[in-house]
Amino acid sequence: MRHSQLNPMNAGYERPAMYALLGEVGGARVLDAGCAGGAYSTHLAALGAQVIAVDCSAAMVEIVRSDCAQGIDARKHDLGEPMTWLGDGVIDLVVSSLTLHYLRAWDVPLKEFFRVLRPGGRLLFSTHHPAMTAPLASSYFDTVLVRDIWDVCAERYQVHFYHRPLQAILSSVLGARFQLTALHEPQLQHVPEQPWFLIVEAVRPV
Repeated sequence: MRHSQLNPMNAGYERPAMYALLGEVGGARVLDAGCAGGAYSTHLAALGAQVIAVDCSAAMVEIVRSDCAQGIDARKHDLGEPMTWLGDGVIDLVVSSLTLHYLRAWDVPLKEFFRVLRPGGRLLFSTHHPAMTAPLASSYFDTVLVRDIWDVCAERYQVHFYHRPLQAILSSVLGARFQLTALHEPQLQHVPEQPWFLIVEAVRPV
């Protein structure tokens, strides 16, 4: 978690790009879906948002509860399951940072995001760009679990996540009845050949 807070791909690339797209969140009720150690929750709370933070890791939830701004409602939740504890149309913005690519199926989380958002509410999420994950997959066109090796603080870790073609990403969002409003391929100076992340903006129609 500390690594993700500080490493340049998160702190210097994906996070600034996402922060720039948040818009006015003062007084808004925001769901941080896949909060990890709470970087987004803390930032949103500092901007005046009322934050509900969820993560499947009890350890991450405890970090958010102990280290982050008071007033953040942090709870353990698997995004592959319905959020039965959250009512319909009570959220203004759903933010999900680099989380959905760990899930094979997106139908439940996207359906739930749509349900809890008020009409006109926004969805903003980042995921691995297909251009980054395609070399790890047997076929660009399939949604498949892939493996990579990451160097973290001088240690090498094997990680698994899903490659999704662009068509599958967009079809999932549209299939959940969202209206797609923008796609972003943020650029980083020292990675000029391709984007590493894709940012999707969508809205629940009024």
